[in-house]
Amino acid sequence: MDKNIKQNNTEDILLSVKNLTVQYTAGGSVIHAVNDVSFDLKKGTTLGLVGETGAGKTTIARAIMRVLPDPPARIMGGEIFLDGEDLLKISEKEMRKIRGNKISMIFQDPMTALNPIFTIGNQIEEVIKLHNEHLSRREIVQKAVEILEMVGIVRDRYHEYPHQFSGGMKQRVIIAMALACNPSLLLADEPTTALDVTIQAQVLDMMTRLKEQYRTSMIMITHDMGIVAEVCDSVAVVYAGEIVEIADKEELFDHPVHPYTVGLFDCIPDIHRKTDMLYTIPGSPPDPSDLPEGCHFSPRCKYASDLCRSRGIPMKEVRPGHFCRCLHCDERLEMVPSRSQICQDDPDTADQERGKNGCDC
Repeated sequence: MDKNIKQNNTEDILLSVKNLTVQYTAGGSVIHAVNDVSFDLKKGTTLGLVGETGAGKTTIARAIMRVLPDPPARIMGGEIFLDGEDLLKISEKEMRKIRGNKISMIFQDPMTALNPIFTIGNQIEEVIKLHNEHLSRREIVQKAVEILEMVGIVRDRYHEYPHQFSGGMKQRVIIAMALACNPSLLLADEPTTALDVTIQAQVLDMMTRLKEQYRTSMIMITHDMGIVAEVCDSVAVVYAGEIVEIADKEELFDHPVHPYTVGLFDCIPDIHRKTDMLYTIPGSPPDPSDLPEGCHFSPRCKYASDLCRSRGIPMKEVRPGHFCRCLHCDERLEMVPSRSQICQDDPDTADQERGKNGCDC
């Protein structure tokens, strides 16, 4: 029975990243961008990669796509399995057949992701033609028009150039290009950062709808917990190139354990409470070319002990399906009640917690 359960679970996994390590070399220094990262992504689900700027989130996505600049970047070790195939062991020619077809990426800045001298129609046609050589010219154009209309761009704008579109419309074009070949995996690198909040909401709603329509799995890279709450099924918190905590969204929002994760939630402004200054996590992220010994977060952590600073910290399952990289995770889990429990047990603090850290009880 256990064997059958394990087999079924394996069949549900689309992407499996194991012990991924990426380094950059710059000015004679070695930059430890990604350090022994492992996670699984189930079919049809969305994983959020969250953390401060420079944590290594984009490098993880680019390593999956194998579009890291080499040099200075180099994948030092690990495995990346997509539907059971290790992407790090196939040739570049084979990888080109996968990019845009099985894996697509939405880049952060739509201004630089589009070629200014070609119409948007031409650029979508190019993606479709590359992976569908059997289609006729007429079929390619028809498919390109359909994908544009699906993201809310009318047929009349097919022959227009990128400079004729607003930022939000450019992002829609990028999403259309990413979904043109119905990929199994979509990597979204802060796709709404350059957009105002109204357009951001529209784009997120559209991405969620299209993901469900195409049954696409997605990795959402962001530092916005609001976006995570809206579109993600599970969350991995990244710090200094490591995943320090990973769990289902509801579990992580209700029981954050790692001090860094708790700090990220505490930085979220609370509209129900007046304050002169927002909370900030003390200190700054470490220099990736000179990471501290032991726990990389220890210089900023008020709970750090000498043991935290003396050795590497392994991942530990603190609750079913909830993993944390902290020596004191068990005692912290006992110390900190769940967000929803605070609201239920202490009505006086409910207004302070409601709407914060994912708690909407």
